[in-house]
Amino acid sequence: MNYVGQLAGQVLVTVKELYKGINQATLSGCIDVIVVRQPDGTFQCSPFHVRFGKLGVLRSREKVIDIEINGEPVELHMKLGDNGEAFFVQEMEQHNVSSVTYLRKS
Repeated sequence: MNYVGQLAGQVLVTVKELYKGINQATLSGCIDVIVVRQPDGTFQCSPFHVRFGKLGVLRSREKVIDIEINGEPVELHMKLGDNGEAFFVQEMEQHNVSSVTYLRKS
C-alpha cells in the first residue's frame, strides 16, 4: 500500500514539473466578449483578448485575421503580433503615396 502512495506522489510531482515547464508562448486562448446595445442604437463591448500560440502560427507578421460575427464575415480585420497576440488594424492613407494604405495598431 505504501508503494502505491509513493508512486502516486511521484506521478503528481512529474505532472507538476511538466506543467511548470510549459512555454507560455505556445499557448492559445481568448476571453468571452459581452456586447450591449446602447439606448442610441450603438454597441459597446467588454474588452477582449486573443492570442495564438507560436506552434500554431509560423511567421505571425504575415497573418491577417478575418472576423466573423454569428458566422457571417464582416469588414473588420486583425493582425498578429510577434508573440501571437491579435490586434485590430486601422487603414491610413498616406498623402505622398498613391493608392497604398498602411496598417497600424489601433
